[in-house]
Amino acid sequence: MTRLRLTAVGCTTLLWAGMALGTQSAQEKCDSARITAWKTYLSCVDTVVVKDVEGASFDEEAAFTNCRHTYFKNWTAFQPKASLAGSTCIGSRFTVTDSGATVTDGLTRLVWELKTGTVGGGTDFSNPENVNNTYSWSMGSPYAENGTAFTTFLTAGLNAPGFAGANGWRLPTLAELQTIVLDFPCTGAGEGPTCSCGTSPCIDGTFGPTQSGNYWSATSYVPFPDGAWGVGFGTGFVDSFTKSLGLYVRAVRGGL
Repeated sequence: MTRLRLTAVGCTTLLWAGMALGTQSAQEKCDSARITAWKTYLSCVDTVVVKDVEGASFDEEAAFTNCRHTYFKNWTAFQPKASLAGSTCIGSRFTVTDSGATVTDGLTRLVWELKTGTVGGGTDFSNPENVNNTYSWSMGSPYAENGTAFTTFLTAGLNAPGFAGANGWRLPTLAELQTIVLDFPCTGAGEGPTCSCGTSPCIDGTFGPTQSGNYWSATSYVPFPDGAWGVGFGTGFVDSFTKSLGLYVRAVRGGL
């Protein structure tokens, strides 16, 4: 009898759990859909990176582009779904937030620094948001995160004063940095006209002034410790760069 009673209690618990799952709010469904899409995208990017590290012969640019293209289609797919109505999965993907200081991505939930100034207008290192400033990733061996991108830009420039009311600013990972490249399909070989953004800079206008040059990610390039991944916003291409070089930066916080 005891065994039967426990079974009945277990069935009741499962029934209530099933009812709870069946009454998820639109926002809960939205959050779940976003997380699932993000995990799939991360797996795709990781697969490309591993193939690169292993020295495989493949079209790297096409592979990265297809990861992004597949991921971005999720936002379009969300829009007509009645089950997501009223949630943050519906509407414009990019929204200016924090009184014009940041841009929030509805798909990734990442909050991005919005740059200021005019492209080509000259550097101003007293203003970390200046679009013309470039920074190094590392000062040298052992190639740690001690370049000006971390010390001058992130620590002193953004986190110490609490830019936009927050102090969790960081460089984006390679996967994160690629999520603000404009969407375009890759119908041919990488680095060719059929696998290139076609718009320069290759980024949504909501992000304000953006250089067409290369931006640092926080992801080191495993085969060579003196290198890190970056993204070129002239074409949307991904490449690795020597950490001592001065590249552009855009800070981020949050995420799924």
